[in-house]
This record gives sequence, C-alpha cells and structure tokens, in this order.
Amino acid sequence: MVKHAPNDLALADSEPAAATGTASTPLFVLPLGRGTRGKTWWVRWVVGRALAQGREIVIADADRTNATLSAFFQGVVTPPSADDAEMRDWFAAFVERQIAEQFNALIDLGAGDLILKQLAREIGLTGFLERYAIRPVAVHLLGPDPDDLAYLHDVEQDGLFAPAATILVLNEALVPRNRAEKVAFQSTILSHPVFLRALDRGAKVVWMPRLAVAHEVDARRLTFTAAEDNQIKQGQPPIGPWNRQLIHNWLRDMEGNFAPVAHWLP
Repeated sequence: MVKHAPNDLALADSEPAAATGTASTPLFVLPLGRGTRGKTWWVRWVVGRALAQGREIVIADADRTNATLSAFFQGVVTPPSADDAEMRDWFAAFVERQIAEQFNALIDLGAGDLILKQLAREIGLTGFLERYAIRPVAVHLLGPDPDDLAYLHDVEQDGLFAPAATILVLNEALVPRNRAEKVAFQSTILSHPVFLRALDRGAKVVWMPRLAVAHEVDARRLTFTAAEDNQIKQGQPPIGPWNRQLIHNWLRDMEGNFAPVAHWLP
C-alpha cells in the first residue's frame, strides 16, 4: 500500500538532525525535465519497484497540467489547487511533514513549472533537507535534444538544486528508431559542457532502455509489475506472453542499469 500524508499538515516545530547518509536516511526524490522526456514514465517504474519490494513511499503528484499518477497508484497526494500561493504552501507543508515523519517521498512536478526554482532559491532546498536528515535526490530525464539540458543548467547553476545524489537518465525511447542510441546522445548530450560539469561534480549517468510494447501498459493503466504478471483490470484484454516477456526483459534491464544508484532510490 502507498503510504500518504494525512490531510492535516499542521506541524509543531521540530529540531534539526544531522544527515547521516545511511541507507535508512529518508529520500526526497525529485524527477526533473522537459515535457515528454519520460519523467512520469520513470516515476511509475520507481514507485512500482518500491511497492513490489515491500517499501512504503509517499507519492505527490504536483503536475499542474497533467496529473496522471492517481490512475496507477492509490493514495497519491495532490495540491489543493494550481494557484501559485497554494502550491507554495502545500509544498512547504509536505516537506515539513516528511521532516516530522521521516518517510521516503517522491514529488512529480509539471514540466517547466517554476515553483521548484522559486522555493529552492528561497529556502536553500538542498541544504535545508540535509539539515533535517533528508537526502535530496535529483533525477534529470534527458533525450538527445540539447535543449533538454536547459533545466539541468538552471538548477545546477549556483547550486540551486544540485544535491550530491544526482542521476542523469538518458531515455533511449526518445531516439528515432533508425539511429543508434549511443551515437544520438554522443553528439548532442554526452559531450555538452552542461552535462560534463554535472559529471565532474559527481552526477551519475544511467541509460533507460526503450520498451517496445509501452503502449500495452499505458492503455491498461497498469504498473509494470502488474503488466508482467498479467494482472489486468476488468474488461481489459490480456497481454500476450510474448509481450509480457518483453516487459520482463525491460524490468530486468532497468534493474541492472539503475543498480549503481539503487541506494538513491526509494
């Protein structure tokens, strides 16, 4: 079951604790990137992975234009409205609740939403979270378009949101099928100064493989594990064994590719 924050987010003051960096340190995972870069797709994988392995995680869907996570998971937390002031208050209250209860959290903001930059600048988000024993994790979803690096540049500049735990996810599904993935990224992303500066400070690169039968999962609003296990909803046609094997292979490859940064995942 997804753990979610109670409706009442009022909190008493709490004392800061030193961030330990241990495996038990709660994670504040923030996927970032332009629209259609695979951000929500990655969120669905990492949340489904955590739940399948018996770990609780609070999911916050703060995408003001395309909130879809509630179609896949129960107990998803959402802001009361898309109003800037209410979003700000909700975000602050959510972070304070995580500090008080020390749970793993994942917040999915809308692509291009400026609220993160505003709040990160206002509070010094990375240092603030670490002060209260929360590990911030930035996950940048990137395609082979150099414009995909704009958001990475903005949040890395002046350390706006540049935690030690930063993952640069290269989404192979965004490469045209007639091009080799490594070649497509090499000429536009892998040698770009913005990308190289992030690597120099310790960011980790992970390749996210293409799932050829992604439409089979999306059309049924299933988690990837449920799709692999042929757990369909009432009235849905089953996914054939061939395509279930492709989903199984994709999950295996995702687990292997993300193994070096698994300690940064909930």
